[in-house]
Formats: sequence, structure tokens, C-alpha cells
Amino acid sequence: MEDNEKGLENTLLEHCYNMGILKQNAFQKKKEAILDNLVASIVRTDLTLKEVKECIEDVKNDKVVNLDFFKKGGNLFKDYINPKWEEFAKALFRQRSVGLGTPNSASGEGELMFLFLSKKIKKPTKGDLQIDNEIIELKGEGVRVQGKIRGKDFRDKTLKICEEFGLNPNKSKVKKQEIKAVELEKVQHLEYWKKELSKLSISKQKEFIGKWLNCLDNKKHEDSVNKIFKENLFNQKLLIKEIVKILYAVMVDNGNFDEFIILGNGKNAKIFSKDKEDFNKKVDEGVTEITKWDYFRINQDFNIGWYIA
Repeated sequence: MEDNEKGLENTLLEHCYNMGILKQNAFQKKKEAILDNLVASIVRTDLTLKEVKECIEDVKNDKVVNLDFFKKGGNLFKDYINPKWEEFAKALFRQRSVGLGTPNSASGEGELMFLFLSKKIKKPTKGDLQIDNEIIELKGEGVRVQGKIRGKDFRDKTLKICEEFGLNPNKSKVKKQEIKAVELEKVQHLEYWKKELSKLSISKQKEFIGKWLNCLDNKKHEDSVNKIFKENLFNQKLLIKEIVKILYAVMVDNGNFDEFIILGNGKNAKIFSKDKEDFNKKVDEGVTEITKWDYFRINQDFNIGWYIA
């Protein structure tokens, strides 16, 4: 039994070395962490050593993962994984290995599975996965599209614009303290801002919203403003869509990724590329869902953002 276990560990380690998952001179704790994850998946799916070797041989022959998944998305396990190894892939998918992550955090779901089952997928120095020269970020159930301005700075900027137009900021409670803010995006302040905006002509309302959006990225957003005032009335839902589009463009321009994937549970994965127009279309059509969880933390040092699904 011990010989069989040793044979399994050696087989797994050799594959990890060949795939670039581990370096031979890696710390023992790192090796053990990844071995624990791999062995747990093998035990969960009741694979024999012979079957593990068969799987590794299929990986070498590129017969396990169909890379079309990274362009099309959808059901990872049913449409892009060799049915023979589907259950093993599912078990690997759930593993969040500290052997792959940084010292303070584990890797995300799916990362170990892709690295172990495809010879064309590598671990980059920055990011989750690399295919050829493309850096791919893997996300779970929700993704935060994030700007480059802190919540505190955004609040300061928007308060100045509010004063410029002679409008009164809304009151917001932060850590039991009441502070002033211009939270046009908050549902609970919608009626308040409808009344405040009604003090201005439609052209001035548009100018005000345009300057508020400018605080997100220091760019003009005439098209966004026209969409928000589609029927010459301020529409908060359309404002939120435009905010998310702008934040996504900031991420793309910042070179954070070539592609990112919302994996979820693997059954309905969504693929997002650097194509801003494609992203905007998905937002407009509801393919990209905007959650109720914004990240406009107006009294914090974190960058503002919004969760999508």
C-alpha cells in the first residue's frame, strides 16, 4: 500500500514538474499542499494509479480540455472536458490550493484543474492562467469591475461639482456618522436626487451628470449622458449601466488582463475580452448582469467598483 501511495505521489509530482505547476526546487510545503489537493480529488473520484497515468497520458496528447472554452464559455464540464475525466475535472475544479496561491491566499477555483489537465495552459508570474501570450483571470460567482479612484477622492470631487451647480448633497451614514455625499447611484437616494435635479434645466442636468461621470476616469461621456437621459428624464438604472461600462474600460486600458472569465460553478461560464464594445453590448442586452452590490465606499481608501455576474 505504501509503495502504491509513493508511486502515486511520484507520478503526480513528475507531471506537475512537466506542466510547470511546480519547480523541482520548490519548498516542500508547497509540494505537499498541491499533492494534498490532487490526492483528495483522486480519492473523491476513486481513480486508480493506472487511471491517473492514463489521464496524464491524455493530457500529454491534448485530449482532456478543449480550449474553445476560453472563447465561447458555457458549460465547461459537459462541452469542453473529455467525458472520461469529467468527474475528476469537477473534483479538481473545487480545489483552492495554497500551493498555487500567494503565501497569504489560496488559488481560485478552477485554476489547478486547468493547469493539471492542459499542457497548453501555464501559470504566469502575474494573473491566474496564460495561453500563448494571453493572460487570463478566473473569477468565481461575482466580479468587481474596478476604477482607479478611491472612494474618498470620488466623494471629494463630486461634492465640488454639486456645489458648482448649486445642489445639496445627500446625507449618508458611515460608521454611525452622518456625512455629505453625491450618491446618484444609490437606490435609496433616487427620489432625493430626482428632486434636486429638478432644480436644473435638462441641459444643466446633463452637464451635471457628465461632470459626475468624468470623476470616474477624467474623460468626457456625452454618449453615456444621452443614454441616461434617453427620454429627457434622469434614469438611474441606465446611469448604473454606464458606470459599469466606464469602470470596465478603465480596467481594459490599465492592461489588467487579456481576458477574464466568470466561472461560477462551471455550468454557465461567461467570457470577457478586452473588446469594450462587446462588453457594452452585453451590458445593454442584460447578458452581463449588474448586481445590486456597488463598491462606492465613499469614506474608504479602496477604489470604487461594481459587481457583475
